[in-house]
Order: sequence, then structure tokens, then C-alpha cells
Amino acid sequence: MPNLAWYSHEVCYWHDPGQGSGYLPVGPGIEPLRQFAVDPDLRRAEGLVRMAGVLDHYAQVTPEPAGDDDLLLVHTREHVDRVEAASALGAGDAGVYAHVNHHSAHAARVAVGACVQATEAVLDGRHDRAYCLVRPPGHHAEPDRAMALCLYNNVAIAARAAQRRGVRRVLVLDWDVHHGNGIQRAFYADPDVLYVSIHQEGLFPPASGLVTETGEGAGAGRTLNVPLPAGSGHEAYLAALTRLVEPAARAFGPELILVAAGLDAGGHDPMGRMMCTSRTFHAMTARMCALADELTGGRIVLAHEGGYSAWYQPTLVLAVASALAGLPEPPDPFLHSLEHLPGQRLRPHQNRVLAHLEAHHPLLA
Repeated sequence: MPNLAWYSHEVCYWHDPGQGSGYLPVGPGIEPLRQFAVDPDLRRAEGLVRMAGVLDHYAQVTPEPAGDDDLLLVHTREHVDRVEAASALGAGDAGVYAHVNHHSAHAARVAVGACVQATEAVLDGRHDRAYCLVRPPGHHAEPDRAMALCLYNNVAIAARAAQRRGVRRVLVLDWDVHHGNGIQRAFYADPDVLYVSIHQEGLFPPASGLVTETGEGAGAGRTLNVPLPAGSGHEAYLAALTRLVEPAARAFGPELILVAAGLDAGGHDPMGRMMCTSRTFHAMTARMCALADELTGGRIVLAHEGGYSAWYQPTLVLAVASALAGLPEPPDPFLHSLEHLPGQRLRPHQNRVLAHLEAHHPLLA
């Protein structure tokens, strides 16, 4: 049984992007409504993991907030000051669709702190694997601006913190349904970070995450975008792992694996149009743990990103937590509504994306 750590903090559940609809605040045509991106849903997810007995397999760690020395590994001073000032006002937009409340700046520092401290603990050998159940998410946050619910780039900062510790090569896998433009921008010219994003084609941000975006300068060939067509399900995601992620990782030779483990590719999520189930996320997590055992001495850290289905997100978190602990797939009362749909099978138009990348990406061709 691997030595596991679970990082979470109550303040992450106090961050709230406010009243509105989706990612937009109250305004013309938008009446007050409970945001679907609020964080009591994460508290419910942690409660389900605890109730199922899976959390008993983890050492539970309360992270410390990140200091400026961590944040400035990726972000500009002006960006950090902007987040702090907007949160100090009690409400506002810290960037582009990145609304905050009084607790948001503190929660964002704790989210970064969790990912950095989990990474350092894994590198130090105190744990083999770690999961960070944190909010706000991070993968859209760019060095100089917050974006789309993301204030600081949790996983990018964790990767830089690993480099600070002397790690030479880091694999960052991002399976959030949206493209992680912020992570890509942070490492686009870095030869020592391989960024792989499996996301829904053309969803958000617009014109981001194309197959032609493969890195620049010294980082050429160190970005691998897998933009799957809307409606992709279990077989397409597993094929992307086995045919693209795993061979690219072996060619790259990472010393650490970080996963931006968004859950909004789930089939019930309002922010995406994908078909993944708890079986999908359990299988992807298990495969990445096996890859870590093969390549990095088992060192792997997963950080929660997107996930906006109030009823399905807890089940998906449980599936990831179970796989990380080496446990079998947990019960999923919602599985029957998704798993037998035709979209769960690999379709020819989905396969064309995988085949193109196998033939043309610098790490795979």
C-alpha cells in the first residue's frame, strides 16, 4: 500500500465566486442564483470520501498558505497585488471571469500552499502520492492575470517549486475539460517541463490548446495538446493515455508527475460536453500511478481543478481517491445513465485526432 497524503483546508470551501450564473456575476439578464462553482460541493466530496472509508488510507494534512516566494515563481508582483486588493474589498473581479470574495485571497494562497507542500513532501520521501482537494482552481491563471475562476496557478507553481528543489524534468498532465492555457504559457519555452493537456476541442479558452501548439525555443516539442471532439467518453480518454501520454512520458523521462485533475469532463458536468464516468477517472488515475511507479519512483501529486456537477463531482473525487490508494472502483449510483451510451466507445473522428498526434508530434513521431 503506498504512503498517501490528503491535503485540504476549510478556508478553500469559503472561497465563493458570488451570486450569478455560471462564471458571470449578477447583471443585465442575469438574476441572483447560487453559483454552480461554489465550494460546499468540495466539502460534500470530502465527506463522501470519508464516509466511504477511503480517507482512512490517507494521512490528512492541513496546508499552510503559500508565501510570496512561492507565488512569484510563476506570477508577477502586480498580479499578486491585484488578487489581494480585490479580495480585501470583499468582492470584485481579480482578472477575467475571476470573481472573489473576502476569503478568496487567503484560500488561493492555501490552494497553492497545499500543492507546493504536497510536492515537497513527495520529493522528500515523506509520502509516495498525494491529493490536493483545493479551491480556487489554477490552470487558467497566467503569470500576469487571473482567469476563469483561477487566481493563482497551483500546479504550475508546484512544478516550479520542484525545480527549485533540483528536480530536472517534470511531467504535468492536465485532464480538465478546458485547456490549461496558464500552465502552457508558464512552460511553453521550458525544455524541462512536459505539459500534456487532454481537453474538449474549441471549448475554452477560444483558439487555445491546438495540436499545432507544441512549444517554442528550447521548449519545442515539450507541449502536447490533445483536443478531443465533444462527446468523447471512456475509450477515447483511455486511448489518449495509452497511445499518447504514456509513450510521450517515456520519451521525456520525468522525475515527478503532477496532474491537474479536473473533473469537468464528467458526463453530468454543465461546463463541458464530454462523457467521462467514475470508471474513466479511476482508470486514468490508476494508469498514471502505474506510470509514476515505472518512471519516477512512484512520485505523483494530483490537484483538484474544475468540476461543477453538484451531484456527480463527489462520486468522481471518490473514484480518483480510491484509485490513488490502490483500491477498486467505488460504487457509482449515476453510472447507469452514462456507461452504455454510444459515446463511450472510441469513434473514428476521435481516433483521427490521436492518429494525427501519433504521426506528427515531435515526441511521438
